[in-house]
Amino acid sequence: MKLFRKIDTTTGNFLEDVLFESHPFLMKTIQKEITLEDGATEIRVAEKPLLDEEGNTQLDPQYIDVEVPQGFYLPRWAGTEWVEGGVAPEPITSQPTVEDRLAMAEMAILDLMME
Repeated sequence: MKLFRKIDTTTGNFLEDVLFESHPFLMKTIQKEITLEDGATEIRVAEKPLLDEEGNTQLDPQYIDVEVPQGFYLPRWAGTEWVEGGVAPEPITSQPTVEDRLAMAEMAILDLMME
C-alpha cells in the first residue's frame, strides 16, 4: 500500500490521506445496450482506463504522492510543491467578566481581612 494525498483539483487544497496499491488512473465509463435472446434490451456498464494521445493511461490528478511538509496550517498543492494555503488564527485572550472581577475582588478583601 502506498500513501497518497487527495487534493481539491480546483483550489489545490489538501483534503485527506488515502492508501492505494498504486497511483489511481482516470477511468471512463462505457455503457453498451445489448439485445437479449428474448428481445429485451439490457444496458451493461464497464469502466476502462482513460488513455492519452500516445495510448498511455492517465494518472488521476487529485492524488499526489509528494509528502506534505510538517507545520503547514492549510497545505495547498501549487502544481509542483506544497505551499502554505492559510494563516493560523491568532489566539483570543479572554477578558475577565464583571462577575469574575467581582469574585476576585471579594476574595482579595477576604484575604486581607483574614491576615
